[in-house]
Amino acid sequence: MLKKLRMGQIMDSLWIFLVCIGFCGFMFWKMGPGLVDLVKGAKPVDAESELSELQGKYVSWTVKYPVDEYMETTKTTKINGVSTGTKKHRSSWLVIDEDRGICLSIEVPVKRFDEMMAQAERFYQALEQGADMPETGMPVTGSLEVLSGEELRYFKQTANSMDLPVEDVVYHIRDGSVHGETKINIYGISAIGAFFLLVALFILVKTLKDSAKKLIDKYLAEHTDVTLAQLESDFAAAQEINKVWVGKRWTFSPKMTDLLFDNDQLVWVHTGSVRSGRNINFYVWWNLIDGSEKQVSLSSEKKCTQVMERYNQFDHVVVGNSPEYGYLLRNDKEAFLNLKYRNKPE
Repeated sequence: MLKKLRMGQIMDSLWIFLVCIGFCGFMFWKMGPGLVDLVKGAKPVDAESELSELQGKYVSWTVKYPVDEYMETTKTTKINGVSTGTKKHRSSWLVIDEDRGICLSIEVPVKRFDEMMAQAERFYQALEQGADMPETGMPVTGSLEVLSGEELRYFKQTANSMDLPVEDVVYHIRDGSVHGETKINIYGISAIGAFFLLVALFILVKTLKDSAKKLIDKYLAEHTDVTLAQLESDFAAAQEINKVWVGKRWTFSPKMTDLLFDNDQLVWVHTGSVRSGRNINFYVWWNLIDGSEKQVSLSSEKKCTQVMERYNQFDHVVVGNSPEYGYLLRNDKEAFLNLKYRNKPE
């Protein structure tokens, strides 16, 4: 008995544990490198830095000489499939790297567009007035990547129109992005991954803590007139359906929190289903004389019905899904008990 109940506990929790670990593993595999870089902090790009050695790394740099915006990215918002408008989302700029004498590509979110424009105005104002170039600038942080595709084409067009040099490899920093993911996504998805990890650990600890032996020992301690031999004898003769054993005196299932209950305390057994999104979960519910309710989720409606029908052997148990039973139990318990429970032999 203990071995079967223990194995049932493990198998019932195993799939949830594996799903949580799977989600956690995927999220940390996807966001882990970015999270590690964020925790370590951005590596500053200074005058001595070799960009080729920093490619793919999380870096920080100060934009002092923005030349012009060479591309903007828009975002369309939809509600119930209907577009509510298109707005500017990100802005890509051609900027001068004075330390290396080359042009870089810097992409910023729309909320920093005005900041970049202000820096560009300071730069052009200094050029027009023959004044000293700006010593301060706009800090950006992000992964240092190689520009390619359509962005590279627009970058080259803008650089050529201004007679600025274009290197064979053009480096690009997307402000606020690490390995292609925004900081918000990295922190948010990593937090969800941590949540799934905590759920998995909770399931593991609970399964180990509330072992079948401990729960059976607890039941025996609370029911001193019952022996382990009686439980094992009833379990051995019980009819099993989908990890629910219906014995003459007790009902056992590792799917229940406390593993078993005394059939003498049962007043009503019924089945039903609960929809969760696209999924439908099928349940057996047991209502006991003390007002408590126990439930298990089974694999199909048919299995639930088979379990419910096993209780037709008991004269004191109301069996069935009539809504009238539920209404009567909630509103006139004495009348409900008079249906069958009062017929229970002493």
